[in-house]
Amino acid sequence: MPHTAGMRRIEGLTATGIGHLHGGRWGAVRTGLAMLHSREAVVAGREGMVERAGSRPPGAEPLERALFAALYGDMGPRELAERPRVREAIGDVRRDLVRRGLVRPRWRRVLVPLALAVVPPLMLARLIDVIGASIGLAASVVLVGAACWFLPRRTVAGARALRQLRSLHPAPAGPGGTPATLGTAVALYGAQALLATMPVFARNSGLLDGGRWSVIHSDSSLRSSSAT
Repeated sequence: MPHTAGMRRIEGLTATGIGHLHGGRWGAVRTGLAMLHSREAVVAGREGMVERAGSRPPGAEPLERALFAALYGDMGPRELAERPRVREAIGDVRRDLVRRGLVRPRWRRVLVPLALAVVPPLMLARLIDVIGASIGLAASVVLVGAACWFLPRRTVAGARALRQLRSLHPAPAGPGGTPATLGTAVALYGAQALLATMPVFARNSGLLDGGRWSVIHSDSSLRSSSAT
C-alpha cells in the first residue's frame, strides 16, 4: 500500500519536476536545457553560454518553453534561470511538487523552524523553574529537534520518490534516448548523466558550473541563485 501511494505521487511527474525535486531550481533548469538540446533547439554559444538553434520544438514541457522564449542571443544557464518568465515557470514546477507532498512549502520551512528556535529559550526558563532543569532541558531538545525536522526541502515522501525513480531509471551509460528519457536521467543524476549523454554540450554550455554571465545582464544581484 505505501508503495502504491508513492507511485501515485510520481505519476505524471515531468522531467523538470524530477529535476527540481532532486536539485532545486538549478536542477530543473539544467534538465530543461538538456532536453532542449536533445530536441536540437538549443546549442552551446560562446564559452559557458547557450543560444537558440531553431524554432520552439513541439512537445516541450512548460519550463522548456519558458527557457526557450526567454533566451535572447547567448546567455549563461544560471543567468537564464533568473529571467522573469523562467522564474514563473519554475514556481509552477515547485507548486506541483508541493501539491504532491514531495517538497515543503517555503513558509513552513522558514516560519516553523523560526518559531521553534525562538520559543524554546523562553520555555526553558519557565520549565526549569516549574519542573526542574533536567526535564526542562529535555523538552527544549525535543522542540529543537522538531525544528530541524522541518528544515529539509524535500519531505519524507519526496526522498522516497527519488529512490523509487532511481530504481526505475538507472544512470545512463552513454548518449541516446528520447528527450524525455534524457531529461529524466539528467534530472536524477545531474552532472554524471550530462557527461555520459552530452559531454561536449555540457562542458561548453555551462551546464556543469552555471556558465558565464552576459555583459548586458551581468547584474550582481542576479548571481545569488538559490536551490529553493
